[in-house]
Amino acid sequence: MAPFKRLFRPLVAGAGLVASLAAINRGLRNAPLPTNVLGGTPRRWTWRGYDIFVTEAGTGPAILLVHGIYAGASSYEFRFLFERLARTHRVIALDLLGCGLSAMPAMTYSAELFVEQIVDAIGELTDGPVTLVGSSLGGAFAIRAATRAADRISHLVTICPTGLGGILDKRPTPTQAAFGPLIRSPLVGEGFYNALASRPSIGWFLRTQTYADPASATPEVIERYYAVTHQTGARYVPASFVSGELNCDVAPDLPFVTAPLLVLWGERAGKTSPPANGAEFLALAQRGQLITFPTSGLLPHEEEPEATAAAINRFISPLRAVS
Repeated sequence: MAPFKRLFRPLVAGAGLVASLAAINRGLRNAPLPTNVLGGTPRRWTWRGYDIFVTEAGTGPAILLVHGIYAGASSYEFRFLFERLARTHRVIALDLLGCGLSAMPAMTYSAELFVEQIVDAIGELTDGPVTLVGSSLGGAFAIRAATRAADRISHLVTICPTGLGGILDKRPTPTQAAFGPLIRSPLVGEGFYNALASRPSIGWFLRTQTYADPASATPEVIERYYAVTHQTGARYVPASFVSGELNCDVAPDLPFVTAPLLVLWGERAGKTSPPANGAEFLALAQRGQLITFPTSGLLPHEEEPEATAAAINRFISPLRAVS
């Protein structure tokens, strides 16, 4: 009888672990659902069979906002910039597939998928010339999209963009590549991801890696990101991110961007995206300028929204901005 007890002991322990993970995962799925904090007028857009969150406000020349990819990323990050730009423009914000309020299908995401979504959004959601504004990795996607839809892009704005050989744009290591399938797995992967996307982890990331002022990571902001990261299926985009499948080296693309380029950077951005990187983007672009913000990290459109909106308005319509 004793050998049977020893045999069943690990099986019972494993079953207990699986049951515990399942219970934790079920509980986390009951987190409050995120809501549209941008305001504006929501519009229906179905892209390749998936419902995509889109909202717009204002009238005038069109601006399309493309968010970054990081913990809880969605068009929520434009909540301050959206209303300010809408005073003089028609501003459209959308979630990339698998982010925020949009559908979160179980798939392996890629940089090319998001570039194609941006190009299609330009064609289907706007008329005439468009100003494309992209943040972080969304900025790299926007640069590549600008080469695909060159005849539609009047101006290109990138905020602390990635895409020039930094840590996020190198070939994935074998360890990175192994993380994707792990996080996409239904039980262990969801449990592992939920541990990474806990409130303390999100708070640490925002305070130390994102904002210049740690006080910007308020409980309300952390709760918003937490809600986004704990929707069913929310782990699939981060799984592709950590495994290197979203890397987007834009060095071959920048020389072919014909629209004028504005690069915005927070002077207190972290080591992974230092302000000095801005000069590399200008060196490759045909027509570019760099503006920095003294009290911002990676999100000057959150920490200095008025100054960010003013810089974009001057870039798009210098005469209107002066008058």
